[in-house]
Amino acid sequence: MTSSSLPSSFWDLPLSNNSLTVDDKITFAVETTQFVIFCITMTIYLLIVWALIEAQQRRVEELSSPFFKLCLSTAGVDIWTLLTNYLGAMFPKWGWFVPIYLFLGNGYGRVYLYFAWSTGICQAMSVSVLASNRLSVMLFPTSFHKMWMGYRLWVAIAIQYLTGLLIGLATFFNEVQLFRNGKNGIVPKFLNTTLTNRFFAIGGVFLLVNCIYLHTSTPMIIKSRTKERAKMREAHLFTMSTIIVGVQLCILILFIFKGADILAFTSDQFYLVYNAVSDLYASINPYLLWVFSDSLRKYILQRLGFIKKNKNITSVTPITFVL
Repeated sequence: MTSSSLPSSFWDLPLSNNSLTVDDKITFAVETTQFVIFCITMTIYLLIVWALIEAQQRRVEELSSPFFKLCLSTAGVDIWTLLTNYLGAMFPKWGWFVPIYLFLGNGYGRVYLYFAWSTGICQAMSVSVLASNRLSVMLFPTSFHKMWMGYRLWVAIAIQYLTGLLIGLATFFNEVQLFRNGKNGIVPKFLNTTLTNRFFAIGGVFLLVNCIYLHTSTPMIIKSRTKERAKMREAHLFTMSTIIVGVQLCILILFIFKGADILAFTSDQFYLVYNAVSDLYASINPYLLWVFSDSLRKYILQRLGFIKKNKNITSVTPITFVL
């Protein structure tokens, strides 16, 4: 929006002031790339969600396992994370829909920051739950299906969501204020810097424990494979696990730097990097599903008419480790 069209209440907001700024060209390049990836990812993710829901309604055996139900709940977390980032941070920062955000006031900022922190934890828990599902397949090949049926499946889904939603309640103890930036946009921020750094420290410890769990469970899954498993499957498993753990480690390092104030990041600098990594974390799952789940990919291509239906397709889903 232009300066002349902004309501007077916008100019009453305090100006976000940082002693160090990010070059406008760098910011534009990073955020434009993010937005393009966001649009593509949302399209692909919604297609995958549609296919999984339809396949389960039609009782397609290959795509009706508890694993794919967990993939659906994980998709909910990822899509929620992406929408939170853009509706709560990027759009107001760019000066889009400013009157709406002004009307919502500090309440918008509080809800956004709560969701931003909560969904990050929900994502970490979703990865761990899916890893646990794949681990149980290898360790308990004859009874694993009983572990993920009925109320146990709902417990796993509850862990994915409730852990983050409960831990995120801590954000309500920190005051929130809306600021205006130099681009006629709005930025919500916590006011208590000390408490915010503690949030980052707690989040860092949580991510560290989660990374250790994923790092230790991956070799267990690989070693538990039977001899007939193709080496390519093991390579896929290792690659996917490495990607997920690698992204989590990037977020962990950012949390450590921010919490310990090692690099003296300004808010603009930190959130530019953090939002990009967070987008990557939330966007990577649909591509991994597409590449490494043969059953899902074939089903979608069949439904879209790109390949003919093969009634004798053998599912490889039970040995696919998708995060």
